[in-house]
Amino acid sequence: MEQTESILIDRPAGEVWPLVGDVRGWNQWLTGISDVELVSDELAPGSEFSYQYRNKLVRATVDQYEEGRLIGISTSEKRYDFAESITLDPRGDQTEVTFTIGFDPTVWWASALSVLLIPVKGLMLGRPLRQELQDLKVAVEGGAGSE
Repeated sequence: MEQTESILIDRPAGEVWPLVGDVRGWNQWLTGISDVELVSDELAPGSEFSYQYRNKLVRATVDQYEEGRLIGISTSEKRYDFAESITLDPRGDQTEVTFTIGFDPTVWWASALSVLLIPVKGLMLGRPLRQELQDLKVAVEGGAGSE
């Protein structure tokens, strides 16, 4: 199951990338994330990092990384494999940010449940993604006057 959402931020990509491309800054706009720790010195495909998400330790791997443009990560839990990517598309003094999240069940019953949830995936995944993108917009644009 996958969901994609986008938002236009009134800043150039160079001002958006520091909060998107460096996972250590995610806690400034992703609610529930804290204590990000990189295993390696830099972010690149194959790099690993960990973070707390709503008081749960998550270990992630960078799958895609293009400086200034794209970061994609994957994580695994007991029942699901997750993949997320954030892409920046410069548009002059603005940046379109696209956030995609997907998950694949790793056990049969979760797979069956996923099929049943397809009609409501926009509510389950879309609303949180839109909120996270709005939070990024506010963080980048500085809050005041960023409506």
